[in-house]
Amino acid sequence: MRKRIPVIFLSVVVIPFLLIGCGGKYSDVKKVNEKYIALIEDYIADINKADNADDAAKAVNKFADGMDALLPEMQEFTKKYPELKDKSNPPEELKEIDRRVKETSKKMVDAMMKLMPYMMNPKVLNAEKRLGSIMTKK
Repeated sequence: MRKRIPVIFLSVVVIPFLLIGCGGKYSDVKKVNEKYIALIEDYIADINKADNADDAAKAVNKFADGMDALLPEMQEFTKKYPELKDKSNPPEELKEIDRRVKETSKKMVDAMMKLMPYMMNPKVLNAEKRLGSIMTKK
């Protein structure tokens, strides 16, 4: 469980701040942000449908695939928009999208609790490990 805490932290706290964006200057950030929200919503739906360890592992791997594709873009935003590093004070035009990301991320944490019965399964453990390595690569 302790190994999952960094993954959850990155998913719920750090990444949303890398993704805040809303048209105009931040239109590229908004596009990726919308993909991220959709990815989380799909992950939640997949977790909610999972009724065995295989389904749970597939849900985690599908989310990992999506994050693997999005992370390079997200990481570029920290270089392109250094002002977004101030997570406590996003630009006014980004506050609504920030709220949506936070709301969706909270739902993800709740849904992830449904994975708990399958966490000791080797397939789920491997999927979680893969997700963790994707979320922490630079």
